[in-house]
Amino acid sequence: MESEFLLDKILKAFREKKIAQVEGYNSFGYIRETGKAIWVTREKGQDTQIPFIKILKGINAYKAKPELYNEGPGKLRDFGITHVNSPVWSLLHLLSIGNYKS
Repeated sequence: MESEFLLDKILKAFREKKIAQVEGYNSFGYIRETGKAIWVTREKGQDTQIPFIKILKGINAYKAKPELYNEGPGKLRDFGITHVNSPVWSLLHLLSIGNYKS
């Protein structure tokens, strides 16, 4: 699937659920979207802006290596996703691994 289509699916799921959380990890709540980013609350920490480009990097990483889906958020650092790797990881998990496989 196209990366932008997957981004739209993630954002829609997040808008509907209002929370992104992988079991055993911190949760992130939906605040709002702008044209280029989404704002989330952090269970531990300050509200954070996540640029869509960071989520797209994560989507592309999962499409290239779907096995990363079962790894922790730290693995996203290898793809240039730092500081917001935990919320991006949680957002990516709003979809199943099958969405990232060709």
